Order: sequence, then structure tokens, then C-alpha cells
Amino acid sequence: MSKFSNFFKNLFSNLKEEIVMNEPEVKPTSKKQNVKKIYKERQNSKHFQVKKHLIEKGSINSWIAIELYGATRLSAIIFNLRNSGHNIDSIDNTSYDRNQELCNFTTYKYIDYNGIN
Repeated sequence: MSKFSNFFKNLFSNLKEEIVMNEPEVKPTSKKQNVKKIYKERQNSKHFQVKKHLIEKGSINSWIAIELYGATRLSAIIFNLRNSGHNIDSIDNTSYDRNQELCNFTTYKYIDYNGIN
């Protein structure tokens, strides 16, 4: 019995080494890692443009994001920026629209702890 077990141990250990050596490189499967990588590569993306606007101007709201960058899902972009470590505050606002009805919207303000914004 021991001869057989030694034979199979050697056989499978050789196969295991061969399989490991021939495996392709595995890319990260975490969504956060993939999202961060994509946003770093594409500097003309809406995410990058909104981030740049926030850092340079200090604040943004949905209307500005739509007009300037075509970003209709600003809250999703802000969510991703917060997950990547940016400090962004939400300020709820109320205003009258063109039909004199109250409407609510959010302005996002970039918080820089170095005292710039």
C-alpha cells in the first residue's frame, strides 16, 4: 500500500507543479480594484472630469454636471469618489423651478483638510 501511495503522491505533486507553472496571471477580481484601475486609466471619463471640477472649483450639483460633462448619474460618481477616499459633503437645497414649484437638489462640496476648500 505504501508503494502505491508514494507513486500517487509523486505523480500528483508533479502534475500540480506543472499546472501552477502554466497558469496565466490572474487579474484582481475585486470591484473596487477594477473601478479604481479604470478611473486612473481614462482621464477623459465623466468620473475624472467631475473629480477635477470638485477639486478645482470646490462644489458641484446635478445641473452643472449635466451641462458641462453630460454626467446624469452624479450621485453614483460621488459614491465612487467617497469609496476611493475623497471627503465630499452633501448639502441639501430647496429652490423654485420655472413653474414656481418647490424642488429639492443636492450640492456636493469637496472637503480638503489642508484648509484649501
